[in-house]
Amino acid sequence: MKALYIHGLDSFLKPDKLDIMKNLGLDPVALHLNYREKLGVYETLKDAAIHKNVQMIIGSSLGGYLGFLLSADLGLPCLLFNPAMNYKEQVFYSVMPEVSESKCPYRFVVLGANDDTINHKETIATLKDYEKKGYHHRIVTCEWLGHQIDLTTFESMVSWALGSLKAEGCPNV
Repeated sequence: MKALYIHGLDSFLKPDKLDIMKNLGLDPVALHLNYREKLGVYETLKDAAIHKNVQMIIGSSLGGYLGFLLSADLGLPCLLFNPAMNYKEQVFYSVMPEVSESKCPYRFVVLGANDDTINHKETIATLKDYEKKGYHHRIVTCEWLGHQIDLTTFESMVSWALGSLKAEGCPNV
């Protein structure tokens, strides 16, 4: 299964996380994005997802927010770590994507209760607002987790999402 990994602001995909995804049977696609200097990041990610035949999205922080939008837009399952749901800086988009209806049947969200960058309670409130629009999420709040995702948590949450997709009969898993 091809998975698009979207890193957070001022970050990149760590080789250990790439190895974990491969060991769990994913074929990761990852772009290095300079959010601060490149306009049209959403469009770049959407084009990559389409042209690489991506079947799942994994995103962290700002990449989690972009993954949320892409999954809704393209109808792909996603796993989001501490998504920056309230981050609306236009500088990162040539056109801010407006997704009025979610086509995504499976959305997994992992939040860190000790995250000092993204307030997990605000994220939950934002996700509840999306639920009123017909969006569905499976949310896990990890009491030990901060903003950075340790390898053990990353592996267990990717495994959880993949196992759930298999149990639900999601194609291509």
